[in-house]
Amino acid sequence: MTDDHEDYAAAGYTGTLEPGRRAALVVVDPVTAYVDRTCGLYAGVEEPVDRMRELTAAARAAGVHVAVTTMALSADGSNAGVFFRKVPALTAYLPGAPTGAFIEGLAPEPGDTLVQKQYPSAFFGTSLAAELVARGVDTLFIAGLSTSGCVRATATDAMQHGFVPIVVREAVGDRLPSVHEANLFDIAAKIGEVWPMDRVLAHWSVS
Repeated sequence: MTDDHEDYAAAGYTGTLEPGRRAALVVVDPVTAYVDRTCGLYAGVEEPVDRMRELTAAARAAGVHVAVTTMALSADGSNAGVFFRKVPALTAYLPGAPTGAFIEGLAPEPGDTLVQKQYPSAFFGTSLAAELVARGVDTLFIAGLSTSGCVRATATDAMQHGFVPIVVREAVGDRLPSVHEANLFDIAAKIGEVWPMDRVLAHWSVS
């Protein structure tokens, strides 16, 4: 039986994207909810979170601009519309909820961009695309949570805005390994690239 990779290749999902001249890193929603076992959004992603810390430190050291996103909800969640109604667990992001705080070591630092959003994509309803264009960015490395949700949506919108999206495999996570792997497979087939972290770090070291 033909395996999935061969099937996709036979169908023509064989394109590859190369990074351009200037990159940025976006870290999607690195908040306490995903590592707090008492929270409905807990996803068992402690290992990817450690890799996110390493990745953001390496990006800053290499002069790669860092953007960090979070959900910025109104007190009743109404500014997130249907998304809030569909995912009641988003109450973790309501104003004052400790689960909406950034994970230690992953809060934006001076010089970084803070992206406050209400929907899955870091681009939808935000000024991120305009800022990246103003900075001359053409390639977006993507880390964060979760792979099947806000990471995938951000990668899709990055591609649709003309940026080369590269998801950093070890620095993204999801609550179910099967869902995580299926989305990485599909991102690599249809949206952008999925690189191991060592390749990303090596690329930044020579860029």
